Amino acid sequence: MRLDPYVTQGVPRRYRLGMTLFWWYGVLISISSAFVDNFVTLFVLALGATSLQVGTLSSLSSFLGMLMPLPGAQWAARWGKLKPVVVISYGLRYGVLLLAALVPFVLSGPAAVYVIIGLFALRAAFLHLGNSPWTSLAGQIVPQDRWGRYFSSRKMAMALASLIFVPLAGQMIDLFPEPLGYQITLGLAVVWGALALVFFARIPEEAGKPATASGRLNLAFWKALSNNRAFWQFTLISMFFHFVWQFAGPYFGVYQVEKLGATPRVIGWLAIVSSVARMAGQAVWGRTVDQRGSQWVFTLCMLLIPVIPFIWLPLTAAWQVIFVNIPSGFLWAGQETGNFNLILELAGKDGRSEEQKTQAIASYHTLVAIANILGPLAGGFVIEAIGYKWAFALSGFGRLAAAILFLMLLKPFDLQRLTRRKTAMP
Repeated sequence: MRLDPYVTQGVPRRYRLGMTLFWWYGVLISISSAFVDNFVTLFVLALGATSLQVGTLSSLSSFLGMLMPLPGAQWAARWGKLKPVVVISYGLRYGVLLLAALVPFVLSGPAAVYVIIGLFALRAAFLHLGNSPWTSLAGQIVPQDRWGRYFSSRKMAMALASLIFVPLAGQMIDLFPEPLGYQITLGLAVVWGALALVFFARIPEEAGKPATASGRLNLAFWKALSNNRAFWQFTLISMFFHFVWQFAGPYFGVYQVEKLGATPRVIGWLAIVSSVARMAGQAVWGRTVDQRGSQWVFTLCMLLIPVIPFIWLPLTAAWQVIFVNIPSGFLWAGQETGNFNLILELAGKDGRSEEQKTQAIASYHTLVAIANILGPLAGGFVIEAIGYKWAFALSGFGRLAAAILFLMLLKPFDLQRLTRRKTAMP
C-alpha cells in the first residue's frame, strides 16, 4: 500500500498541490515555533520580568489580538483573496520577532522587559490579523470529507517536527549565556518562518469577488453571529472556556521555573514527551473525527481536559511534569482537531458565502480574545493573593463547567445521530 501523508489519494487534481504545500507549510511553521513558543516565558524571566508581567504579556497579546480578526476579514473581503492577507500579516509577525531578538543588544533591565512584552504582543496581533482568512482558506484547500484525516496527518508531522526541534532549541539556549541563547533561537525561528511563508505563497487560490463599500466593518460583527444561532452559542461558551483556561495557562511555565526549578534544557526534553503524546493523539482523534464527528471528539476531550490542572498540584520536581504532558498532549490534540473542524462546520452552516464564513470566524476570534485578556489578569491576582495551586484548581473547575455547557449544546453522544452518520459514510 502506498504511503499517503498528504491524504490526496482519490482527491480531485485541483486540490492536490494546495494540500501538499499546506502540509509542508505546517511542518516548517512548527519548526519555527519550536524555537520560540516554549521559551517566551523563560526569555522574559531571564530579562528580569515578574510573574505578573508574564500575565500582562498574555493579556496584552490577547487585547491586541481582539482588535485584529474583523479588520483582517474585511481586508480579505475587499481584496477578494484570502492568501495575500495571510502572507502579509504573518510576514509582519516574523519581522517583529526579529526585532525582539535584537532588543537585548540595545536595552537592558525594565526597559528591555517592557519593549519585549510590547513586541511579543504585536506578534500575536499580526497572527490574529491573518488568522480568520487562514482558517477560511484551510477549509477551501482541503475537501470537507478529508478534514479529519488530512489535518490529523498534518498535525502529526508538525508534532514530530516539534519533538525534534524543541529539545534542540533548549540545548542551544543552555550553550550560551543569557539572553544570547534566546536571541539565537529567535533568529532561527525567523528563518524557518520565512521559508514556511514561501511555501504558503505558492498555494493556489481562486479569486473571489471584492466586497463593495456596504460590506465594510459596520455591522459585520453582529451580523455574522446573529444569523447563526448555533455558532453564537458555541462562541459564548468558548469565551467562558478560554477565560478559565487562561486563568492558569500562562502561569504553568512560570511555575515550572520558579517552583519546580526547570531549565531550558529540561523544558526542551519535556517537550519531547508532549510531542509524542500529541502525535499519538492526532493518530487517534483524526480517524475518530471521520468516524464519529467533530462534536463527539471535541466534547469528549473537553470533558477530560479539566483533570489536567489538578495533576500539577502534587508535583515537586520539574521531571514530574511528564505526568502532565502525556495526557495534556493527547487530549489537546483531540480538542484542537475537533474545535477547528467545528468552527469551519458551524461558520459555514446553511450555505453561507465565503465572505460571511470568514466574518463569522473573525467574530469568534474577537470575542474569544476578550476572554483571553481577562483570564490571565484574574489569574495573576489570584496567584499573588493565595498562590498558584488555588489558581490551577479554580481553572480546573471552570473548565469542567464549560465542558458541561458544550455537552448540553452539541449533544454529541446521541446514539441515533451517530448511527445515521455511520450509515451515511461510504
